[in-house]
Amino acid sequence: MSTSTAPSPTLDPSIFNPTLYRQLLSTWFPPSAIDLSGRHLDSAVLRRWFMGSPEERAQFDGECRSAFGAALEAIGPEKFKLPEGLSAAEPFLQELEKTIGDGDNAGGEGEEAAYTALALTLLLDQIPRNIFRSEEGLRKVYTHYDKISFEFATALLGPEVNANSPSPIQRRPDTHPLFARSAAHRLWFYLPLMHSESLAAHDRLDALLASYSQELDDLEASSSSPEGKEEDEEESLKGSRMFLAGQMKAEKEHRDILERFGRYPHRNEALGRQSTVEEEEFLQGVGRGLGLGAARGGEN
Repeated sequence: MSTSTAPSPTLDPSIFNPTLYRQLLSTWFPPSAIDLSGRHLDSAVLRRWFMGSPEERAQFDGECRSAFGAALEAIGPEKFKLPEGLSAAEPFLQELEKTIGDGDNAGGEGEEAAYTALALTLLLDQIPRNIFRSEEGLRKVYTHYDKISFEFATALLGPEVNANSPSPIQRRPDTHPLFARSAAHRLWFYLPLMHSESLAAHDRLDALLASYSQELDDLEASSSSPEGKEEDEEESLKGSRMFLAGQMKAEKEHRDILERFGRYPHRNEALGRQSTVEEEEFLQGVGRGLGLGAARGGEN
């Protein structure tokens, strides 16, 4: 009787290709509203990501569904069976390897690989949260897409989270110079860790956020000018500071919930978990706005 491991699923190249990745990045990062400088953070972009009205969220969700729904369906639980004994991230790491193997021809120095890694991270971790807001959809997010995105993130970010997740990537894409000044690009690599219910993942996330905060300190120190405020303002990282502060606050809130309950109670209904009395009280109180339902603005 054979005990060989089933082959890892593969990605359809007619769907998963540079055209998809460029479209995803231009949709998530409108060129007219955000750049890589870290100086500014357009409020319209923040509303697009986190704080939009129900009407704004519905409009952006519709854009994501129209543009990327087919890609998510192609790797949904019905068609993309998570392999036993292999990393669920393997096909996506192979896609990244292909970018590197093709010579990384969009600027050199690993730029195309870094952008492709960012696009895949967004596709796996964020786009499902814009498309699947029903309880049935949320179950897919938490049990399927989050599993892939977490394993992909741990492979990209190194062995600190999962020593058994070997990565073929020679350079962490989050630390590529492209994203050095822009927290609004770099920090998306870390959100799969925030979405995890593992405190070990949050330990790693806290370390990554602290490290990036120090990097911004060093960048500002190296670019400050003694000749006046005009150049200093030009080199300011105000937008990145604001975005990083918001994500550090969100991480503290997420970690506090995990340390209190050992899980995210707002996922219980979607996952068929029985809430405790304390969790019910939490969900009726300060936890009321958490989750991904269409009427809620939470991002978990």
